[in-house]
This record gives sequence, structure tokens and C-alpha cells, in this order.
Amino acid sequence: MTVKNILIVAIVALIVVAAGIMIAFAPGETEPTPGTIVPVQKVPTLDEAKALAAEIAGQIDGDAFAVLKPGDENTSAFTAIRDQLSAFRASHPEIVYIHTMRKDGNTIEYIVDVDYGNGDAYAIGDGYTIPEETKSELLTGFTEPSAEVYAAIYGYAPIKNASGASVGMICLEPRSPIAQDDLEALAAEIAGKIDGDAMAALKPGNENTPAYIAIRDQLVACRTANPEIAYIYTMRKAGNATEYVVDADYGSDNSAVAIGDGYVPTTLDTVLLAGFEEPTAEIYSLICGYAPITNASGASVGMAAIEAGNPITQERLKALAAEVAGQINGTAMAALNPGDETTPAFTAIRDRLDAFRDANPGVVYVYTMRKTENATDYAVDADYGDGYAPAIGDVYVPTEEDVAFLAGFTEPSAEPGFYTDEWGNETATLLSGYAPVRDATGTVVGLVGVDMGFVH
Repeated sequence: MTVKNILIVAIVALIVVAAGIMIAFAPGETEPTPGTIVPVQKVPTLDEAKALAAEIAGQIDGDAFAVLKPGDENTSAFTAIRDQLSAFRASHPEIVYIHTMRKDGNTIEYIVDVDYGNGDAYAIGDGYTIPEETKSELLTGFTEPSAEVYAAIYGYAPIKNASGASVGMICLEPRSPIAQDDLEALAAEIAGKIDGDAMAALKPGNENTPAYIAIRDQLVACRTANPEIAYIYTMRKAGNATEYVVDADYGSDNSAVAIGDGYVPTTLDTVLLAGFEEPTAEIYSLICGYAPITNASGASVGMAAIEAGNPITQERLKALAAEVAGQINGTAMAALNPGDETTPAFTAIRDRLDAFRDANPGVVYVYTMRKTENATDYAVDADYGDGYAPAIGDVYVPTEEDVAFLAGFTEPSAEPGFYTDEWGNETATLLSGYAPVRDATGTVVGLVGVDMGFVH
């Protein structure tokens, strides 16, 4: 999906994630006791996402779907398909959003959105522009099942009125690599420039007033001054709901949101909702599956798309690291020496790490390390043999910032925020988790590192 479409759909529709997919705590519940590892929250693999998309696509009446046109949203044919999508989502809690699309030449348009009738869902004929980074897999979905992992970064910070009370928040989506601390600081800086009293007074229909235009122009100027930011807008709370207020693209982009467009937050919106009180940021990740919708003669007439939440949180990283650590032969890992990269012992561990990564979409890197006298060194990297991956014995000297990394030699741990990293010719945005690897006697012989996020 495009940056804009992902933003709107992800926050308006995809945010409604079934309990159990993301780690969240309902009112009255508490976070886990320190040192306790929450069981790994499983999400669909790419093959499973393909299968889910193919399953719902196979249930849709392709002939009825093919003749839907703008304005048919209240017809029985539209309603029947929308209800099918809704029932399928209800029976598969890992799915947060489903929609269907149709392609005519170079034009792609939405047809049936599972959330149509609730909030800012797409209507028949709403256009769609394919971003380069998702073009291949999405287009393949019109002819055969395909899948991909989508990830983006969002930053938030409160907007305050003259008395210092929070009246809303600024939301940023960067296009370039940026660390969590830097993104939170930038969001706070921009939020501090906005007239909170003027924003709080805006109501639907005020998009052409001087007050609205002044804030919109501020957002545009901030984006121009910070070209790493692709999209910027403001939101505010409205009773039990949350709504958009000022969109930097309003008036220049048909997909921009207007004052009052909104959604009802859930207990799962912890990072976003925290942005109303303090600067926060997150890596938002989705697993997307696509499959063709066919008519009675078997010809493709469109595509069904499913999206599943893929949480990238500290607790999940710790759980994933602990899981894969338990699968590693620590005795064999401890005995590896430089030059052993072609031995069965090394290959077995590398293959285990690689299989773990394949089973957990969003995991970018996975590797093991050991302590040496005054530093640490790499043991097994899942990518060994591909380009710039480290070999056995390659040294890494920890710095004073590596508190979480060093803690991983004794218990599961995770970095406090996401960061950017350059390795070889790649730049990635990552959140890392670690867990100790033990030998047959239970002695710690190293750690495993799991990095989730995405490569730019």
C-alpha cells in the first residue's frame, strides 16, 4: 500500500487487532513481573498469509464482484461480500483488516472494504497508487497468491494549549532511517510550535479558515525543513473516540483526511495513545497476503488482501530470543573456532537460525555471540555466506550504551528503543532482543540476538 494509504488504513482500520495478537494489557491488568517472559505472540508466516488470502478469495462470488460500481455500496451484492469479509476476519483473529481490489490496465481501485460503513473506510472506485517497494508482490496477487511484510515508523508528541494541557498530538511518518530518540525529539519540537488553543477550537468544516490554514502551513514548513518526514498530521481525543484534525496534505491530495475523520481506539493502541501525553514512537509492521478473485469461468476479476498485525515490542523480542535460544546446541556453539564455518556443527546452528527467521516474519537478523576476556565475538550468523555477515571470532567491543546487549548474557533483554544500523551496503531500522544460550549443564555459553524491523 502507499505510505498515505497504509497510514490511514493502519491507524483507522488495522488498529482493531484481536486480543492475543499484540501484547497489551486491559484496564486493571498489569504488565509482566520483571524477569518474566511473556509467551511468544505468533503471527502468520508468509505462506500462511498466502493461504488465508486464497481462502477468503475463494469464497467471494467473482461474477457479482466484477459488476460492482461506485454507488453500489448499499446493494445486496456489496453487502454480501462485505459480510463475508467481516465473518472471515472474526473467525481468524490474527487478521486485522481485509479488502478487495480490482485492476483495469494501470488503474487499481478499491471495491469492498470490510470496514465500509464504519469510519474512514474505502468506497467502490477509490483509487490506489502502488508504491515501488510493494509493487511486485501486490500485483502478483491478481494472478496468484503472494505475501510480504510491510513496516513503517511513526512518531508522536502532545500538542498543548497556553495553560500547558494536552489538546491533541502531532503524528510523523519518516521516509528515511531515524532512531527512536531522534524521532521522538523531532515530534516534540514540531508539536511545540503549534497553537494548541487554535487547534482545539477547530471543528468539521473549518478546513478553509485562517486558523486551519496557519497550522497546515506550519506542518508543511516543518516537513520541508525536515525532508526525512514523508507525512505529518495532527489528532485529538473526542470523548471515547480519536479524530484527525489538520493534515499537511489537505487540499493537495485527495486521500488527505479532514477535520473529524476518526476511529475508536482500543486497549491495544498503547504507543499511539501515549503520544497524547509524552513523545513516543513505534515500528508498525503488517503481514500482507494477496490472492486472486475469480469468476465462474476461472478468470481473475480482482484480488483479496488480508493484513495481520506483526507487533515489534520489547516483550515480543525477549520472548522470541528466549525461544530460539532454547533451540540452539550450546555445547556445540561453545566449541566453535574460527575456520569452523563449514563444519556440520556450525551449519546445523546456522540452519536453525535461518529456519527461525523464516517462521517469524519481520525478523531481519539473527545471530549468536560469546563473551571473550575483554570483548565479545560472533559465533554463528544466519546470513553467513551472504555478503557482509560476520565469521566465527569476529570481535565486537561493547560500549557503555550496550546495557541491554550485555544483560542478554544472563537473562532475556531488549533494547529500550529502535535504532538504525548499517551493515555492509544495507541500512536497517531495528529493535533488538537477546537471550542467553546454555550448554547441556545449564551454563551460559553465549547469547542469541534477534533483530526485528526492516531494511530501507
